[in-house]
Amino acid sequence: MAKKYQLGGRFWTIAIVAGVMVACVSGMFGFGSVLKEAAERSGNVVGFAKSQSLTYDSFNDSVAMTSQVLALENASQLAHSISYGGDEVDQADLERAARLLGVSNAFVLTVDGQLVSSYSNNNVTFGMVQHEITADVALDVVDHPRKVYGTRIVFDDGSYIDVGCAARIDQAGMVVAGYYTSEAFSNRYMLSLQNMLAGYDVRGSGDIVVESDGSVVAANMVSDQMSGDIQLDPVDAKVVEDIKSRCQVGETTLLLSGSKPYIASLDKARDYYVFTFMPVSSCLGEVAGLVLVSVALYCFVVAVFAFSRRKSEHEHLHQLVLQEHEYADRLAMSAHQAQSANRAKTEFLQRMSHDIRTPINGIRGMVEIANAYDGDLAKQRECRQKIWTASGILSELVNEVLDMSKLESGEVKLDLQSTNLVEVVEEICQVMEHQAAQLGVTISCDRSGISHPVVMASSLHLKRLIMNIASNAVKYNKPGGAVRVTCSEHAQEGGAATYRFVIADTGIGMSSDFQNRVFDPFSREQRKDAEHVTGTGLGTVIAKQLAELMDGDLVYESRLGEGTVCTVTLPLTIDFEASSTLNEHHAHDRAKLTGMNILLAEDNDLNREIALFILTEAGAKVTCADDGFKVLSAFEQADAGTFDLILMDIMMPNMNGYEATRAIRSLSREDARTIPIVAMSANAFTEDKVRCREAGMDGHLTKPIDSDKLIDALSKIMAAKEK
Repeated sequence: MAKKYQLGGRFWTIAIVAGVMVACVSGMFGFGSVLKEAAERSGNVVGFAKSQSLTYDSFNDSVAMTSQVLALENASQLAHSISYGGDEVDQADLERAARLLGVSNAFVLTVDGQLVSSYSNNNVTFGMVQHEITADVALDVVDHPRKVYGTRIVFDDGSYIDVGCAARIDQAGMVVAGYYTSEAFSNRYMLSLQNMLAGYDVRGSGDIVVESDGSVVAANMVSDQMSGDIQLDPVDAKVVEDIKSRCQVGETTLLLSGSKPYIASLDKARDYYVFTFMPVSSCLGEVAGLVLVSVALYCFVVAVFAFSRRKSEHEHLHQLVLQEHEYADRLAMSAHQAQSANRAKTEFLQRMSHDIRTPINGIRGMVEIANAYDGDLAKQRECRQKIWTASGILSELVNEVLDMSKLESGEVKLDLQSTNLVEVVEEICQVMEHQAAQLGVTISCDRSGISHPVVMASSLHLKRLIMNIASNAVKYNKPGGAVRVTCSEHAQEGGAATYRFVIADTGIGMSSDFQNRVFDPFSREQRKDAEHVTGTGLGTVIAKQLAELMDGDLVYESRLGEGTVCTVTLPLTIDFEASSTLNEHHAHDRAKLTGMNILLAEDNDLNREIALFILTEAGAKVTCADDGFKVLSAFEQADAGTFDLILMDIMMPNMNGYEATRAIRSLSREDARTIPIVAMSANAFTEDKVRCREAGMDGHLTKPIDSDKLIDALSKIMAAKEK
């Protein structure tokens, strides 16, 4: 009995000693782990503050630039809008023009900077801005009317005004337009570093301090409503000074400030220094908790060991494995969430880089060829035509960039239009021709298998689909290789047919393993013979989504080292009416508008000059107007039937194209309801075309202007009117 008691006492003595050792070891381990975790967290906080300071500068610089550009534009517009009478300016007209443009302040100056007339809807006077807008650099616009000058003037109370200066159009002098921003508005709506630190509390992230030029501009231990220089309490200020003198940029270290240890870090972002520090004592609670958990777990293990040692060991091991798996799952989830934000920012440029480079490459290549054949007029014409084709595809890609995000959300709408598949294939081959030549690859097209080339399809999305596949076929080819693009028609039934686009290459091919994941986003096969190829891994994914959006399919057949064949199958509706007049539309009659009297509404001088040239070359008589009011006035003052058609820009001063169209349609004259009105605008989305129809327009043409499409569209509209 005594022996049993002795063994029992020894067991508990050993257990207690072992428990003390467990507590000590877990405390040391926990303290080291907490220090490491705090250091990592501190580094993450610095990274966040660093990126946010860059975001802060970029955002506010962008806002300032936008406001100043707007001031410059409206200064020029104001110079054209007000009435003059020698040195004098009609004050009422100046106020009307300023209110119409939405500017808060307007000044008209003489050649030497003396005030002629002014308008203000706030407390800013000419004297408050006189020094900046009468400086030599500002008055330089008087001697050089093509110049403009803009700047931001900041007042003592924190408010500011963005001004733009332009030359008077009647005589030497200057017109100034300004946008005033009050202190309250600036503080409320401008992005600030202090607001950016909201959410990083001291308990979880430690203290964060951001300095610029030796002054504290943001800190998470003070109110987020504070602005300007921030005064830290003496303890925090002392820690910041110690970090400056002892820490290296980009370093996280253990720092002793006064009698208190801290985990501190220092980094730099542009003009800002970011400091983070956390007292080591704030981590001790976690260590104590870890020690308590460890001791409790040890006691549990000892108690269970007393009854069943083997079972307890097995159960303990099982629990540790489960905890490890759960921890790994949490880490994976955290990593995925952290990466999603970065992916969202960069995915847009990654996705479009592949597609934009191809037509740009074609344009640059044709310019090089044209330079080499400087005296060959036929070659010059050929190069210009190919540059025109490539720039057209690039223009369409710009429109698609703005609408591409809708593809993944299922919001993309196919704008079905009469599309010539032969021209689509030829345009793609022409764009790819120069890139293929640089890589020593031959590209050819076969359109002989098409009986009905004109179909109803979304030309933009169809070109994007085929271009993605053809571009990969060229990039992943071999020197001396070939790419063949074939388009054929199958299984016609009624008004529809199945069209098959086959892109075959003699390139490096794909492994069977990679073919199983070729449609995974960002997937690229890592191979030595493809190390020179750049890309995002999104081209085939986008092509697959576009094919499915058109109720079609896309499949690959590939053999490693031999090449790849991609087949795109699409069901398309045949446009029999366009097919029957195909030859007529291929040979554009440049004089088919002879005798037409057209009213052209266009406020941009360059665009107006281009449209005027195209229309007059086609035989039309053109009357020009540069804003909506003038268009309406010209139509009202002309006799009924004077104009055969109106070409209407959308974005115009005084009255936009929608308003001008509604005003014309509401006139009591008979020709006001029947005259064709065609929009000619850079607003190219489907919803813009719907707005044009709702306003009463008969058609919509997209800038940049294609002369053949413009003449064809006007001819069709006039032919329909005559019928």
